[in-house]
Amino acid sequence: MIYTIQQWYTPAEVAVHNTATDCWVSLNGKVRNLTPWLEQQFKLCRCIKSCSCPINNWYCRDECVEYCPCFKRGFLYCDAKRLAMTILAYAGKDVSHWFKGDEWVKYTHPIVGSTVPFHQYGHGNREPVVPSTKWRPICKCGPWWLDESNVVGKVTAKTRPIRITNTLIGTSTTLEVCSEETLYQIMMRYLPHNSHMLSYTWRYLDKPLKYDLTLEENGVPDEREIFNVLALPENLHIPDLLLYYNDDLTEDPPKECYCEHQDCVTGHPEDCHNVHIEDS
Repeated sequence: MIYTIQQWYTPAEVAVHNTATDCWVSLNGKVRNLTPWLEQQFKLCRCIKSCSCPINNWYCRDECVEYCPCFKRGFLYCDAKRLAMTILAYAGKDVSHWFKGDEWVKYTHPIVGSTVPFHQYGHGNREPVVPSTKWRPICKCGPWWLDESNVVGKVTAKTRPIRITNTLIGTSTTLEVCSEETLYQIMMRYLPHNSHMLSYTWRYLDKPLKYDLTLEENGVPDEREIFNVLALPENLHIPDLLLYYNDDLTEDPPKECYCEHQDCVTGHPEDCHNVHIEDS
């Protein structure tokens, strides 16, 4: 079996990354890991910090409160900290409503009457229209919302439940998957429940399933909208994929072998491992 890296994420999977040391947000369909960016922004604050825990750094424990002199004086602009604190408050959430495309949402400035970015959630990387001694540039680096290096995947437009039953031992598992995922990507989600999945034939209503197609393309419908119209519970019926054991003697490659395509090095895990090292 060739293990692939996860490309699609559900909102629930993004929501669990909601701490300073593990901060993800979703923006315009992309999932971004802002943990390195957050660390860099907090380092730009050169105030001497006092903290209630023994370790005086920006990523103290959750119950710890970090005190910054510039915050005590009422200046919430301390270098890049204002925007960083707002990002941390929205960790694990969707921030697409801050932007219109790749630019911040704009509004008419009440003083100068011009159209300017609406920075309610922290200032951006441009100087404000009205000069202010409180404004400081965030950093010389590019905007985080245009940095493709922090993109870890895509957020799904729709999730759906699916039940997978192993007919050999009679166990059944219900997963929440992304509607855009192929069957092979769903197999990666099911991997913790069965580490030898290619030794099974996947079928639905006695029809074989194709690994490179989505559930909808494989003829596995999502009937929850029909249930809602009929005032029935959504979980009244969850499609069930049946796994039939092939009784083979094949072995899976080590799990550190990752490849983008299922059949690129099938049967040659050592080649897959070498390619993975060279690419990285």
